[in-house]
Amino acid sequence: MARKHILHMLTPLKQMSPFDVNMALDAGFDAVVPYVDVSLAEVTGLVQDAIFSRPPDAGVDTGIFIAGKDASLALDMFDAAKKAMVPPFQVSVFADPAGSFTTAAAMVAKVEKALEKKLQRALRDTRVAVFGATGVVGFCTAV
Repeated sequence: MARKHILHMLTPLKQMSPFDVNMALDAGFDAVVPYVDVSLAEVTGLVQDAIFSRPPDAGVDTGIFIAGKDASLALDMFDAAKKAMVPPFQVSVFADPAGSFTTAAAMVAKVEKALEKKLQRALRDTRVAVFGATGVVGFCTAV
C-alpha cells in the first residue's frame, strides 16, 4: 500500500482557512489535518508527534503548514517547527499567513519581469519604493 501524503496545518486562529484547506487538497495531499488555536508553545509537541509517528523516510510524505494572519507569529512558529526536528526525523515546513508570503513573492516576480521587459533592468540593480502597502502582503513585498 502506498504511503499517504499528510499535511498538518497549524493556525493560532480559531478556524483554519477553508481557502488553505482547499489548496492543500487540490495540491494532492491525501489527508489535511487542521489544528486550531495553536500557541507558539504547542508547536514543538505537534511537530514531534508528526515526525516520530512515521519512519524517517516518510519525511517527504509529511508536511507542516503554518497559517494564521500574523506574519511575525507565523515566522516564530516556523522557527519553532524547524527547531523541533530531530534528524533523521525531518519534514517540510511552510508558512504562508493569509497567503501573504506567496502573494508577495508573486508581486516581486511580476515587478522583476516588468523591469526586464520594459526597462531592461534587473531587480537587484534597482531601488524600489513601495507606497500604500500597509498590510502584510505589502510588508512582505517591501522586505
